[in-house]
Amino acid sequence: MKNIFKFLTYILFAILVIVIGVLVFFNANYNSANSELQAAQSNFPKNNKPFFQFEFDHNAESELSLLPTPKEYFWKNGQFDWPSNWEISSNIPTATEWVNRLLINSESAIKGAKIHFLYQESLSDEGYDLDINPTNIEIKYKTKSGAYYALVTLHHLQNQFPTTINCLTIKDEPDLRIRGLMHDISRDKVPQRHTLKELVDQLSMLKYNHLELYVEGFSFGYPSFKHLWQNTETPITPEEIQELDAYCKDRFIELVPNQNSLGHMQAWLETPEFENLAECPEGFEVMPMRKMKTTIDPSNPKSIELIKQMTQDLLPHFSSDKFNVNLDEPFELGHCNNKELADRIGVGQIYLNYVLEIFEIVKDHDKEFWMWGDIIGKHPELLDQLPNDITVLEWGYEKEHPFDENTARIKKRGLDFLVCPGTSSWMTLTGRTDNMLGNIENAILSGIKNSAKGMLLTDWGDMGHWQYLPVSFPGIAYAGAISWNSSTSRSLSLEKYLNVHMIEDKDQDIGNIVMEMGRSYHFEDRHLPNMSHNFMAYQFGISNPVLENTIYSAIEKKLPELAGADVVHRIQSRFENKKEFQIDELNNHLNSLEIRLNKNVNESNINQQSDNKKVIRNELKNGIQMVRLGAEIRNYSQQKEHWSPTERIEYLTIMQNRLEDIQDEHKRLWNLRNKPGGLTRSMESFKNLETQIINLIEIETEGGFNKTLNYYKEKIIAGGANWYLN
Repeated sequence: MKNIFKFLTYILFAILVIVIGVLVFFNANYNSANSELQAAQSNFPKNNKPFFQFEFDHNAESELSLLPTPKEYFWKNGQFDWPSNWEISSNIPTATEWVNRLLINSESAIKGAKIHFLYQESLSDEGYDLDINPTNIEIKYKTKSGAYYALVTLHHLQNQFPTTINCLTIKDEPDLRIRGLMHDISRDKVPQRHTLKELVDQLSMLKYNHLELYVEGFSFGYPSFKHLWQNTETPITPEEIQELDAYCKDRFIELVPNQNSLGHMQAWLETPEFENLAECPEGFEVMPMRKMKTTIDPSNPKSIELIKQMTQDLLPHFSSDKFNVNLDEPFELGHCNNKELADRIGVGQIYLNYVLEIFEIVKDHDKEFWMWGDIIGKHPELLDQLPNDITVLEWGYEKEHPFDENTARIKKRGLDFLVCPGTSSWMTLTGRTDNMLGNIENAILSGIKNSAKGMLLTDWGDMGHWQYLPVSFPGIAYAGAISWNSSTSRSLSLEKYLNVHMIEDKDQDIGNIVMEMGRSYHFEDRHLPNMSHNFMAYQFGISNPVLENTIYSAIEKKLPELAGADVVHRIQSRFENKKEFQIDELNNHLNSLEIRLNKNVNESNINQQSDNKKVIRNELKNGIQMVRLGAEIRNYSQQKEHWSPTERIEYLTIMQNRLEDIQDEHKRLWNLRNKPGGLTRSMESFKNLETQIINLIEIETEGGFNKTLNYYKEKIIAGGANWYLN
């Protein structure tokens, strides 16, 4: 017995020595990493200029304040007075309905002004000629959509010249055949019916003709899987899809079904019913220190059965002959269940085999097969093995993305393709304006050069979809404008259009404010791809600077695998040319925007605003507070060791109060536009941060051993992470 006790004592002592050794090692690792970080920070330039500033040539902007700008127009003698009613001459049955919807009957004494719709074979499918004469308006068209777009132009002209307009002639047609938006409804935020219809109306005014609602998980109410979502989610229903489909068709927009079918299957793989379909049943470290199950096992026949049933549930509610099956970002593919197969035939071949199986399912439904192009971009050898009748969606969300090279390769293969830039809104809180402008211009000009079938602007909502809808307005307006008329990419009245047509703010400058809010990322240490530091601060919480730097370094190392080596090479300078985090300059920037938002606003004229304008103003205000708090989280993390306990408590209390206000307002604003399901899940990072701040205030207030223990715990965790990730 004595020997056993002695043996256990030795074992416990050995464990203690090992633990102490590990702690000492992690502490030393932390000190070394911290020294390197401080040395690097001491060399950061203090006042770097912004990474990129996209400039419009406003001296070249059109006299007409409408987007898209017509291809050709010239003024004529005479004037046309908008009448109190219209006489319509047309063989198009719905022409009267369009006129009543798009044109306003003025208070003029002039009655019965005539609009003549005249068919003309020589025009392009969506082109039109519009003649405004002193006594009548003449619209020439080849297709109904061309006639409709002429009326959209008239709508904008009437907004700009509400009483009288000088006579003019417009000849117009689009550069790209498909001009689309893909809006994410799957990252917790499912829009209400009225929100989607308002979005469709805005797209219609910008002459978009294509809309997709991105579906992963249970954002669509699959009838066959109702038991998986009915008590937890509030998806868009089949009936709502049918209603929206009809609403879109009335505005010459094709509502195209969209469903992810390989990667991004996390919601399905988290259910007991389908967890066995994961490529990596134990999870896979997609991002540093974060295991996930996102990709289904493509070699499992039950995976095909699942996709087939999902497709059968989804497609009957759409009138479109197209289907975007996505098939992007299968991060785990070939790493677990299919590792031996991947070693034998390659990950690319596994992917291709699965694509061909899904292709047959889509063909059985008599739909065009659309898919993202990221995997064939990494495996260009697959291009020659793809069916000829697919459409490749070439996507990239940085201004440097190689759209020209990639689309030239797809064109050479003879496949149809679309270019797919982004609004740069997601994972940013208030957007990345200059990156968005450069990204969209690069995509569309490259697409036109290489004969793209169209453009699909993406508007994602990763990590809870925190950004408010108006943050995406500049990207939606800009992409719509230059996909129709690319020659205007640097000569647009973009802010003016936002104010007048999307925000209804003729007397203020909210459109300009939205654009400037999207430049907040210029004050950060570096321009991160696809995200901003101020957003990511909520994900990390109040962390140790060494830990934060370690995680970002690990993400940088992971980027070639996630985004492609050629893209990462093009943005490498962003990581190499770090600067000092300019929090004071950022706060001054945010203060100036708040002052402009509040300018000339008092209770009386707030009550006179449209409800939509009130909502937008409040969304922007809360967005500014979210950016401000994100910056405060990072500033506290970086500076806390230089502050006294009193200063730390004061700063934490400010953040606590700001966070409480942000959460209350965010919940209120969410419910104005969106369904309630997903809100609680979306706000988990808010709640985690709230708990952390409360705990830190208690630790600082109590002081003593708990405070010392927390200090060393942070160091050990940061040192351990630094060792693990490096």
